[in-house]
Order: sequence, then structure tokens, then C-alpha cells
Amino acid sequence: MNVETLKSVILVILIGFSLLLTVALWNYQPEYESEGDEERLIEETTIGGEELDMASIVRPKQFVFHRDGDHYSFENKEDVSLTYSEMKNWTLSNFVSTENTGLPSHEDFMAEVVFPTNIPAQAIPQLFSLDNSDIEPPSGQFNRIFVMFNEDDEGAELLFTSDQASSTSFRATINNDDANQLRASMNNDELLSEQILFAGDEEKRIYIPREKVSLQVDSVDSREIGILPLRNELFDGSPVVRERSASTTEQRLTDYSRRLEVLGSGNRLEYTKLTSNTNSDVQSALSSFDLLESSVNFVNTHEGWTDPFQLTSLNPSRSLVQYHMYFNDLPLLNSSDDLHKIEVEYDGDEEQRYVRPLRDFDSSFPGSGREEELPSGETVASFLEDSKQYNMNVIEDIQVGYSLVQQSSSYEVYDLKPAWFVLENGNWKEITEISSGEVGEQANAMGTN
Repeated sequence: MNVETLKSVILVILIGFSLLLTVALWNYQPEYESEGDEERLIEETTIGGEELDMASIVRPKQFVFHRDGDHYSFENKEDVSLTYSEMKNWTLSNFVSTENTGLPSHEDFMAEVVFPTNIPAQAIPQLFSLDNSDIEPPSGQFNRIFVMFNEDDEGAELLFTSDQASSTSFRATINNDDANQLRASMNNDELLSEQILFAGDEEKRIYIPREKVSLQVDSVDSREIGILPLRNELFDGSPVVRERSASTTEQRLTDYSRRLEVLGSGNRLEYTKLTSNTNSDVQSALSSFDLLESSVNFVNTHEGWTDPFQLTSLNPSRSLVQYHMYFNDLPLLNSSDDLHKIEVEYDGDEEQRYVRPLRDFDSSFPGSGREEELPSGETVASFLEDSKQYNMNVIEDIQVGYSLVQQSSSYEVYDLKPAWFVLENGNWKEITEISSGEVGEQANAMGTN
């Protein structure tokens, strides 16, 4: 082979390599974000929700009014919000800590304000007005406030306490005008429905409506929440983010110390810090107050309160906080892919895990106009007491709430379907048997026997 032929062969080979390299470059998707993308990544860090304070997130689930051995609650859940808003304007005086001697007798004439979880006592100055702003409540917690009216109609005494006997209690007083506001609601039978006391743990005191509950099946529209602002916020504009797509709607981002996953057909975000906090000074768990405050502030950093969320669980032993979505002043307790709640879990003082919906639900609008009639509280209580599927000793709560169900004909619209739920071991479960007719069948069978 002469020199000219060899040169020609080498030239053809080089041209071939050049073509292959060009095709590879055209089809190559970079494993890392480009500089242009990096500049875009640090621009937006909010998702269009709200920034809220602790007082907006912490709310009671129920007012129970005790009169002559009977128990009543607001029939319309909106009255719970309205009455609590009035309550936050009260001025608390003579605030002192006291020994927890157990819950007061529910036979007395008093009001009971029930919260869905234990609230740290340090939060009291942020939730209520104190006549002495210098008071700092010691460590402790409460999940109930008892309002005990004075016999001479002169004000009332408040007892902040918990159904956990080891917790410290706190007492305060309110003036006559503030007490009379609540007394008026307590004596207005048109606003109230009778409650029964579920025969579980006496200290838990679960009150549920005696009669049947009728609620309308509403619907909510929704929009997608973009992942870009959350990626910017959670990764701090890190240039080493690698993207892997499991499907067209799901994806995973990681910089080897953190991972962000888009799951549930693109409807749910799950962020995890992969490395543990090894600083021994920081490793100790946050107090319940710091846990609550940190989680609220964290969600505020990206305006993450996109819907009406409320605190439903504060678990210092697991460093975990849960917030549930509310519509029509009722909690959403079930949905596919957990679209109804936000969870923040901590490792020391750093966010270890963050789970939230990637859909923003608009205000509810009337659906079919159909009303759902739920079984009475007496029926539910009787079923749970007789059922082998439920352990009376581990039932923590019973409540009417919503299941969030996507309409089959629309990706954007979801139905709010009312149902009875039971809380066991920290997890809400719909009591599906009572809606399928099994309760009635069991009752008929028992009657036949």
C-alpha cells in the first residue's frame, strides 16, 4: 500500500469518527445541569402558596359543651373556627403552672376545647393574648383546654392540660365578657348536636355525634405545582444535581447527599437527606416547640402552604410533624398517593425528610349536589365495640372527614367524599364496612339471634 492510499484510508477513518462523535453529541443528554440551567435554577424558590404563623396552623378539632351530664358540639364545623377566632382574642390573666391531676369531671357545666395532638406549652403566647407578655410558660404540653365558668357569673378559669398524666398543666383566668361569649354559644341549642362518649380509654374521651351525619359530596379543582422552585430551594442551587427519569411523570434528583423524588404520577414530592447529622452537639432531637416552629418556618421558606393545612400530629419521639388539608372545616384523612397531607421529619435540627402534594387544590365547589348520609355515632360505636377488626385499646380517635378521590373523567378534578374514620397507631383508616351495609347486616343478624 503506497503512502497516498494510506493517507486516504486514515482520512476516511477520521471522517467516520467525526460523524459518530457528531451524532453522539446530538443525542447526548448531560448528566449534570448546564451553566445556563444553573442560572435558571437559582431564580425561583416559591410555589405560590402562603407564609403562615403558628397561630394560623394550630387549631382545635372540636368544642365539647358539658351540661348536666350531657355533651354537645357544634353541628356546623364552621362554628368551631369562628369560636376559636373569638377565643384567640381573649386576654389570659394569672397564668400559672400546676400539677396534672387528671381530666376534670365531664359531668360539670363547662366547655372543653379538643386539639388533634399535643401542643407545646411554649406556644401559648403565640396562640393567645397574655396580660403579662413577659411570662414564658415552662416546658409541657396540652391537648385540651377546659373552660370552667364561675358560679357567680364572674369570668371563668381555663385549664390547659393533656390526657397524658405525666404532663404539667397550666391555669389562667378570663374576664366576664370573654366568658359570656362562649357561654352564649354553649346555651344556643340551634347551633349544637348531641354527642356520645365512645367507650374506649376513659382518659381519651372521644366524643362523636349521636345522630346520623349528612354532608354534601363536593368537588375541588386542582393545578400542578412546578418542581423547579422546590428543586432550587431544597438543593440550594447545587450544580451537581443528576436527573434520572423513571417515567414521563416521575423523576429523581440527587447530589449524592440529598434525594428528591417525584412520585404518584407526578402528584407527590418526597425529599430525603441521605447523610446523617454527625455533629454530636446537634444530634439531640428538637423539643416539641422547636419541632413545630422549625417545620412551620421551613414550609414558609418556599411559600408551601398552598391549601388550608392544619397541624394534626406532633411527634417529638420521631421528630415528625404532620399537617392535614382541610375543606369545609373538615380534615382530609385519605387519598391516593397521600395528596392530603404534608410531613416534615428532622435529624437534629435539619430536615431529614419532606413529603408534600404537588397539586394545589382550589376552593371547593358544589359537586353533584348529592348528600351523603353517614351512620350515626351510636351505630359506629356499636360496630367498633363488636368488631374483631378493631382493637378498642389502640383506637386514638374517631372522626368524620373526607376522602379525596380523583374523578375518572378528569385528571384535574377530585371529589370530597365524607366518611367515618378511626385513628389507630397514628394512622387514619376509613371505616369502609359501615358504608357497605355490613353494619346493618350485622345488626339484623344480632336481632335475629
